[in-house]
Amino acid sequence: MTDYKPTVRQDLPPPSTVAPSQQDQGLSIVAATILILAVGQYVVFEAITAAAWKTPVYSYASNWISDLGVLDCSTFQGRHICSPLHNLMNTGFILQGVLFLIASILLLRLFSQASRNVYLPLALIYSVGIMLVGIFHGSTAATENGTVAFHFLGAFMAIPAGNTIAIVTGFQWRRLKTPRWFGRISIVLGFIGIVCVCVLFPTIGRIPSGIPERASVYTILLWQLLMGIVLLVAGVSARVKAQGITTMTP
Repeated sequence: MTDYKPTVRQDLPPPSTVAPSQQDQGLSIVAATILILAVGQYVVFEAITAAAWKTPVYSYASNWISDLGVLDCSTFQGRHICSPLHNLMNTGFILQGVLFLIASILLLRLFSQASRNVYLPLALIYSVGIMLVGIFHGSTAATENGTVAFHFLGAFMAIPAGNTIAIVTGFQWRRLKTPRWFGRISIVLGFIGIVCVCVLFPTIGRIPSGIPERASVYTILLWQLLMGIVLLVAGVSARVKAQGITTMTP
């Protein structure tokens, strides 16, 4: 009788050597797409809502971003607020928080354990904070019923946390397989945002408040957009390269 010897295929590597890398690439691509969508919808909704203001015309320098989400028409902190499409802007705030949190959870495995312990709480703080901004508003009515406290709590949560996330991510550029320049830009953007929010409150009434407020928020959005683009390009490039190697392998 001839001994039966099973044939072991050698053309495919063990799943354990391939799956984690491909899975990380897939998660990065999905997370990157979500980040880009999060920024895109926010910016578009803000622009449309601001353009809908007629009396008075919305001022990007004097009005705060959250003025766009106020439900009633009134004068608040010296600013006349009347936002016809307030629901659209509030949707943008809430979607920004939800989408960013989803993307952060997907990217979490790419961070070191130490950074993960910092990144996840910050992502939660930022996401909950900006959702609070969309749910509760800074207005005369909100001041009278006491809910304005939740609005300012959300702002105090979101802006510092969002900019700190950019700094933390900047130091993780190697693990995220992003270019060194992205790490440096992330850190710079985070510090600029924190400085601007520190400038905002002492200068209220002295300079147009919308300028430092927007600078402290737009640094977060710009970082998110860059993060999404860099991760998407890196993920797609890695996928294409891997497919090319597989095709060339006999």
